[in-house]
Amino acid sequence: MSKWLAYFTGLILSLMIYFNGQLSLVTTTYISNVVYHGIGVLFFGITLFVFGRNKSSTPFKWHYILPGVMGSLTIIINNFVMAEIGVTLMIALTMLGQVVTSLTIDRFGLLGKSVSKIHYKQWIGVGVMSMGLWIMLF
Repeated sequence: MSKWLAYFTGLILSLMIYFNGQLSLVTTTYISNVVYHGIGVLFFGITLFVFGRNKSSTPFKWHYILPGVMGSLTIIINNFVMAEIGVTLMIALTMLGQVVTSLTIDRFGLLGKSVSKIHYKQWIGVGVMSMGLWIMLF
C-alpha cells in the first residue's frame, strides 16, 4: 500500500507542478506561489477544524518551518525551469536530485537519521536514471 501511495504522490506532484506553472504564466511566479500556498493553508485549516488536532509532546523548534520555505523555493524554481525544459525533464531531474540526496542522507546518517546501509543496486539505479536523463537531454 505504501508503494502505491508513494506512486500516487508522484502523480499529484507532476500535476501540481504543471498547473502551478500554468498559473504562473497568466499571473507571475510569485503570485502563483502565494495562491498555491494559500489554498494549502485553507485546505489544511478546514481539515484541522473538521478532524481536530492531537497535541504533540515534542516541543516546537524553529527549524520545523524550513520545509515551508523550501517548498516555496521549489515552486518558484519549478515555474522558471518548466518554461525552459518542460515538465518531463524538470520532474526527471528533480527525481534524480531527490534520490541522490536521500541516499546520501541514509548513507551518512545526516539530519538526525540513523545510518542505513546502501546497497550497490541502489547506485546502479541512480546510474540507470542518469543515463536515461542523459538520453533525454541530448
